[in-house]
Amino acid sequence: MNPGAGVARVRIALAVLIAVACLTACGGSDKDVARGTSRTVTPSLEGESISSSPTPDGEELVIQTRIVGFTGEVLDGSVLGGVAFCPGGTVRHDHGSPDIGFPAINVFTCPSGTLRIGFGPGPDQMDQLVQTSDWRVLDGTGAFGGVTGEGTMRVEFDEGPTTTGHETFTGVVVVP
Repeated sequence: MNPGAGVARVRIALAVLIAVACLTACGGSDKDVARGTSRTVTPSLEGESISSSPTPDGEELVIQTRIVGFTGEVLDGSVLGGVAFCPGGTVRHDHGSPDIGFPAINVFTCPSGTLRIGFGPGPDQMDQLVQTSDWRVLDGTGAFGGVTGEGTMRVEFDEGPTTTGHETFTGVVVVP
């Protein structure tokens, strides 16, 4: 028997279980957020000053994580508008729902608040080592209250029978 075939079967089984859990999870309702009267500012992140100017439509956001199973850490190099995003923070995968349009939610817990982002690679990607998806801010607390935004994400899973992945979320966010 090919040893690689067993690993592939384990990955596929895990991906199917995660997909089923995400697609059948209970979820809350999607909150509509009006963007028309928002102005672009950067949330107060532990008194840091902003070193880059905002884009015409908001602040650039790059979030890098290391995930093992359903929990992980926000990595150095994650930035919001040129300032470190969520230093020392954690990330947790929650189940999404059809009501919000995303099968998965990342909850970023940071010293200055929480940020929830909906995303979800499609079922056709579940057995792939590299998966991609669009994402959208669902809601936030603290410095991230009222934040809106969207972008794309990419996750690359490590080779082998582990569920370790490295996620990168890129996009633009606006704080009212």
